[in-house]
Amino acid sequence: MRDQQEVHDECARLLIEAQLPEGGWPFISNGRQMAIEPTALALLALPSNLNYEREAAIRALVRTQSANGSWPAFCGDDSHGSGYTGLAAYALSRCREQEMAASRALRWLLQFQGRESHWLWRLKFRTTDRHVRFNPGKFGWPWMPETMSWVFPTAYSLVALRSVHGNWQKRLRESRIRSGIEMLQDRICPGGGWNAGNSVVYESSLAPHPDATAVALLALAGEPSSACVTASLDWLERRGESLSTPWSMAWTILALRKFNRPIQSLADRLCTFALDTEIRDCATAAVVCLALERDNSPNAFMEQS
Repeated sequence: MRDQQEVHDECARLLIEAQLPEGGWPFISNGRQMAIEPTALALLALPSNLNYEREAAIRALVRTQSANGSWPAFCGDDSHGSGYTGLAAYALSRCREQEMAASRALRWLLQFQGRESHWLWRLKFRTTDRHVRFNPGKFGWPWMPETMSWVFPTAYSLVALRSVHGNWQKRLRESRIRSGIEMLQDRICPGGGWNAGNSVVYESSLAPHPDATAVALLALAGEPSSACVTASLDWLERRGESLSTPWSMAWTILALRKFNRPIQSLADRLCTFALDTEIRDCATAAVVCLALERDNSPNAFMEQS
């Protein structure tokens, strides 16, 4: 079995080879259209000594930022914004020379919210539409404007807003952070963990997803200990024993490590699966890099609070 550093370095090489001429990354390594999620994750994952690749990625994100401060899902998509804006903002916020671009994105995030935040939609979900079980007064961030809140964009946005320190937009920022945290807590699945969106639909409990659960836990790191977080960590730790996809395994490692849960056996299995499975997904390669970083290396999701 290859060691963690070898697999980490191999995924980093995949990212270097897949980087597009304009500096971003596609979802699939031989793709040609820049996508925001793999680009932001790659920027977070690339070793700090890869100055040329990192600078090119920063320029690509700044260049594709919309006039309103948001990012689309793909380069050339609708400019109204997407749920990947929080992830891109977080990646850029770690590049101190790009504080202006990050600040523009954070301002947009403070105004961007799930459709259920509107009083008319709250009334609808409390009266006529009772097929989904959630509190519409607790909202986060959607994938696209004028749609409902989902777990991944809410978690990405929380990570971005919680990385900000000082008095910048403090009252509004704290209000949106609290709303997003309450939304995640409200939509936890029975028994722990998170699905992509709601936990119960048509009175049927939905199964949690390991990647959504891990990202939600990373966004909740730093919150006081609670039964829902403990139950979700316990579920994720049990689920990790049977995972077989590098994407879910890598996110699970990041979340468990953040909460000081044991990860070594899962990391060893991830190395085995990375050996047996050709990783061609750039976002997956980036998350695997983050998950397999050495303990003494600065890690994007270990540092944020």
